[in-house]
Amino acid sequence: MRYFLFLIIPVLVSVGCNGSKKRKLESEKGLKVRFEIKNFQMKLGDCDKADGECAQVDMVYPIVEAGVPLVKQAINDSIYNFLIQCLLFEGFQGQLSENNLDAAAHSFLNEWQEANLAEPDNASNSGWEVSVTGEVGLHTPKVVSITMGAYSYAGGAHPNSFVSVLNFDLKTGKSLTWSGFITDQVAFEKMVEKEFRKARDLPKNASLTEEGFFWGEKFELPANFELQQDGIYFWYNPFEVAAYALGPTDFTISYDDLGKLVNKDRIF
Repeated sequence: MRYFLFLIIPVLVSVGCNGSKKRKLESEKGLKVRFEIKNFQMKLGDCDKADGECAQVDMVYPIVEAGVPLVKQAINDSIYNFLIQCLLFEGFQGQLSENNLDAAAHSFLNEWQEANLAEPDNASNSGWEVSVTGEVGLHTPKVVSITMGAYSYAGGAHPNSFVSVLNFDLKTGKSLTWSGFITDQVAFEKMVEKEFRKARDLPKNASLTEEGFFWGEKFELPANFELQQDGIYFWYNPFEVAAYALGPTDFTISYDDLGKLVNKDRIF
């Protein structure tokens, strides 16, 4: 979060990463990678008081601890890329690693300090925050889904909350896209659009544009989806396809309903 006021006094930076609370996720027989949960915290300023001026980073996320080296590297690169991008105001170029996550967190805290020094009376600078919670969902010998929920505030009218779902092909470690398991893109999109309208209580033939969705463009599949045991979970983040005030849109379609539109052998 971005708020207000910073006193020029000695600064406390507290970092906790991969301490005694680190825990491993048990691997099932036949799975190609094994995850562990890591904790990362960094603070600057007076974060102990509810109204204290401070900036803080708090992240709990899965990382591949063991597995085929190239697959492990590809998945971990994607995870660290997401975490680092949550902290930086500009694009990142460099090695995707725990060390650079640490560097990005320091950069975020320094930005907060500089903003308070430049505008000590700006109420939006009293506190900044980035918080991320990640968890492993469906994990089969072929794919794994990781959901990352993020909250950030660095000034402005409102905080930013969003969900990012990372689906990986465990043969390569690369991101799994819609084309990796959909058998009929057109028919699939029609079914998803139907469910989108239900989730938003829209009439069957209502114009999505006139109802305030998709910014005048045609219907699109969401950027984020989670492969689950019994179906696919669809998630449209706030501001992805409508005004921020309308919030997110989410729904699930079972594999039974999707039928042959999805190649389940690609997932299980």
